[in-house]
Amino acid sequence: MKRRISWITSDSFIDVDLPIIRNLCQDYDITWFVVESYSNTLNYKELIKKGISDLHVNVEYLKLKNRTRNLIIILEFLSLFLKLKKQKSDLYYFDFYGFPYFFIFFSRFFTRKKSIIAVHNVSTPKGAVNYKIAKRYTHLILDTFQNIHVFSESQLNVLKSKYPNKNILFTPLALKDFGKSELKPQDKITFLYFGFIRRYKRVDVLIEAAQKAFDETQIPFLVKIAGDCKDWGKYQKLIKYNFLFDLQIESIPNEKIPNLFSSSHYYILPYQDIAQSGALTVGLNYNIPPIASDLPAFREFINDGETGFIMETADIESLKKILVYILKNHDKIYPDLKKNLSNFVTKNLSLYKIVSSYKNYINSILDEKY
Repeated sequence: MKRRISWITSDSFIDVDLPIIRNLCQDYDITWFVVESYSNTLNYKELIKKGISDLHVNVEYLKLKNRTRNLIIILEFLSLFLKLKKQKSDLYYFDFYGFPYFFIFFSRFFTRKKSIIAVHNVSTPKGAVNYKIAKRYTHLILDTFQNIHVFSESQLNVLKSKYPNKNILFTPLALKDFGKSELKPQDKITFLYFGFIRRYKRVDVLIEAAQKAFDETQIPFLVKIAGDCKDWGKYQKLIKYNFLFDLQIESIPNEKIPNLFSSSHYYILPYQDIAQSGALTVGLNYNIPPIASDLPAFREFINDGETGFIMETADIESLKKILVYILKNHDKIYPDLKKNLSNFVTKNLSLYKIVSSYKNYINSILDEKY
């Protein structure tokens, strides 16, 4: 008989876990608990149905009815714990933080020896929402779990330095594929920013640098900014050349993502801090050369000048210089960038290798005798 796994995923990480579960379900009996946040408005059920409709995976959807700051959410977390406990699974995999209360109760329900936690930010990015509380909560999780999964070499090194005795799985994120698109970039060079717009992701740097690049070159180009933002007004005030920008300030439905990337030439990530970037893997999947800040999480995937460009971290002048260089040399450099990036992805981000690492790690835990 296949051994049973309860796999718990928050809506933020559905696209991370979907390709993995699709492959692991051939070897394990998986019940997938998908926990949707109170504020979620996207239709993830269609994405999941499309991804695993032909496979034997039992999917349980749980929509949280309360905000994280509402103490009543504790009762919803307890209800989830009880449902998981009834599964009597051989192993529990959490790609879910349950911020800020969920894992306070963890040890009352589960043994850490047969549980795995996926930690996307071992070091909390500066400028993240509820930074201080999130940082403390992450430490609680790292203290609680013995089996920890991380997704970048930089976070692996941070974890090893702080918790040298943990049982760690390191795999890169699987590429995020939202489907194919028939669109291709137009003649006008197009740069894309995609994802949640947060202070530490420094969209202001992109806006300022793009306008400076146009001032210097007078070459027409387009900057697409697509993603949800709670305080867009402060960024809008920075825009003096409206014709340079295509703004989609909203949650982007999954079905629109392929066209968004396939119609762009370059992908810009001007962050001031990041532990790892799921958004980058979308760009890698669609073979869009990235321009990213000089941060360890990006340097793992970008060879400067070969597969993309590295800018000084969140620096307007540095990004402007790269944009000017691209605008003046695009036809000459673009084919090689795409070819080199495709070769890098094929060599380093094979789904087969990633899934094999999951299997070996899971089996080592399940076969351990305590």
